[in-house]
Amino acid sequence: MELRATASPGTGPQRAPVRRRWAAIAGGVVVAALLLALIAGVLSARRVLSWGLRRITARVMTVLPADLPPARREELRRRLDCVVAEAEAGCADERRLGELARACSEAAAAGRVSPQALDQIELLAGALCVSSGGTLPN
Repeated sequence: MELRATASPGTGPQRAPVRRRWAAIAGGVVVAALLLALIAGVLSARRVLSWGLRRITARVMTVLPADLPPARREELRRRLDCVVAEAEAGCADERRLGELARACSEAAAAGRVSPQALDQIELLAGALCVSSGGTLPN
């Protein structure tokens, strides 16, 4: 014996309830807003990176030893400015930027820049500036 489902009158395809339709529309709007936020975040990542780098390098400049000669202080400032400019332009290697930021963060966290840390920061900043297409100050 074979059973067949028969459609009773009035049970054809029904329209989705109004609430479901509004929920689907709201879900679509939320997904679109999240995609826009993601795109904006990706586009502003370079700006955020350079802003953070500028802040940490400025912090390093404030904790340099008091007896550091002004010429060396100015040289370091120019190298760090070069790196920040290259980061803003998107030319700097992010891995090497991370190394420089880490060295600067450690020096800033210590509250003073040791001679070894100063040498490391100068070396990293100079190499990063040149490899990114910038020019070292004279």
